[in-house]
Amino acid sequence: MANVKKLLIVLLVASTFGACDILSNNDGNNFKVDINNDVESLNERIQLINQPVVLDSTRSKSAGSITASGSGSFTHVANVASPEVNGKKLSATSIELRANKVYISYHLNGNDYGGAVDIIDIRDEDNPSLVSHISFADTDVNALDVEENNKLLWITGGRDVNSSGHSTADHNGAIIGELGIDKGEFEENDYRETPLPSYSGNDIVDAPGQYLYVAAGATGGGYYELSKNDFQVTNRVDNTFAKSIDRRQDDIVGLNLTADHKANFTIMDFKKETVTNFQTPFTVAPTDGKNVLEHTASITYAALGDQGVKGYKFNTGTDPVYEFNPQGDDVSNGVTVDGQYVYIANGTDGLFITTIARSGNKEPEEVYSWKGGTGSANFVKTDGNFIILANGIDGLNILRKSKK
Repeated sequence: MANVKKLLIVLLVASTFGACDILSNNDGNNFKVDINNDVESLNERIQLINQPVVLDSTRSKSAGSITASGSGSFTHVANVASPEVNGKKLSATSIELRANKVYISYHLNGNDYGGAVDIIDIRDEDNPSLVSHISFADTDVNALDVEENNKLLWITGGRDVNSSGHSTADHNGAIIGELGIDKGEFEENDYRETPLPSYSGNDIVDAPGQYLYVAAGATGGGYYELSKNDFQVTNRVDNTFAKSIDRRQDDIVGLNLTADHKANFTIMDFKKETVTNFQTPFTVAPTDGKNVLEHTASITYAALGDQGVKGYKFNTGTDPVYEFNPQGDDVSNGVTVDGQYVYIANGTDGLFITTIARSGNKEPEEVYSWKGGTGSANFVKTDGNFIILANGIDGLNILRKSKK
């Protein structure tokens, strides 16, 4: 893998009360953020539900750990309304759960730019509280990840390259940013960012230690390794239209669609400087949809649009060890897994919950579904207790496994 030249810009934040101008350039281009830590006003966006979830179990092959009626195994805790930027409602793009906190990123659908990040405290399991919010007036936030000690949060996304404040010589719109967190809230005076030579940052993952890894799409796209110390891009693997990225055991796995619309998984060991690609024999549609992967317990699960969700071990080749296609009215956008279930965000069909496939059987025995409103489910994340479902501009559903 070829090293790339240093693309370092550290942005100092002007500390002010309320909104703060965190980027100011000699050419007059600016972008502003607004930080809101007023819990009372923020929690106007939360609607408490705390009712049992009734699941549709008609597609299950056998009655299992979720009862036949579908009630009693999950609780619908709350709904969270999407925030607005410039009078326009945002759509949730990425979710992380860490140490009793939920972190959600948002972007603006369409050609305009705008984004935000929420922090929700879930220590009181029946009464989640929205405790901190940051909005970006002209920057999409497409993904985030959080340091394990909850002191730093990293974002990736993009803004109009002509007003980005970065030189267009090595920048096409994609950015990576770092936000400081203190006592569960965004800090007013702690932000830095660096540009990438691609159009849009699509996914980001923290590898404990020195580096961050980013998937960036379109022109100049690929997978990037960045030093946390100075935000220098230290390595890259070119792969146009890179969509998603995650940690495996000792390496990194990325997902993109090829020019002929096949799914391609790239296994990258940045220490050994080795790259291996695994390409599927089938095509994926839509090509501009959301395709998310998550690596859990030796299996890499991927949401592959009209192909549903498949799980791979890769050391055994490209045959999946898990596969399920909801074959509903929409396609699979997101996937997350715990020790018991695979959760699938399937657009206007809502949420599918399946058991994990057992050895020698790729298809799950138990399949359940839940329509959590009128939105389109585009992302889902679990920590084994809570399940957070993103429904586009219609906000979030917060679910929890019910206590036995």
